[in-house]
Amino acid sequence: MSSPREIINTHGYYCATIHGYSMYPLLINHKDSAYIVKSDEYKKYDVALFERTDGQLVLHRIIKIKDGVYYFCGDNDFVLEKVEKHQIIGKMTEFSRKDKEYKVSKLSYRLYSRVWCFSFFTKKILKRLYVLFHGKRG
Repeated sequence: MSSPREIINTHGYYCATIHGYSMYPLLINHKDSAYIVKSDEYKKYDVALFERTDGQLVLHRIIKIKDGVYYFCGDNDFVLEKVEKHQIIGKMTEFSRKDKEYKVSKLSYRLYSRVWCFSFFTKKILKRLYVLFHGKRG
């Protein structure tokens, strides 16, 4: 069985059904498929496929880039994960739901990405304020 990296290098793209809830509400578990292509350039707001050091494949959004390190987070999460460029396999250029394709180049998607990333920092601040005023929940 070929890895996604090998498939992209051979065919130029990789398409797979989404498994998990970390990218909800953008991507729905077992319903949506993501179309991944190799890229030499990754930027903030891109949704990219990367491989963790334990070999697990993850499709998350780039929240920030600092000193050549990429910080990823799922749309349904708020914990940043540091990823080196060599771990990134490719980025999502489109996804499909119920036989309809959605391109990430569309204005509506780009607006969603920016609003969602802004909400990431808002959720993080609200959580810190909650802990500050109510103490840690055990």
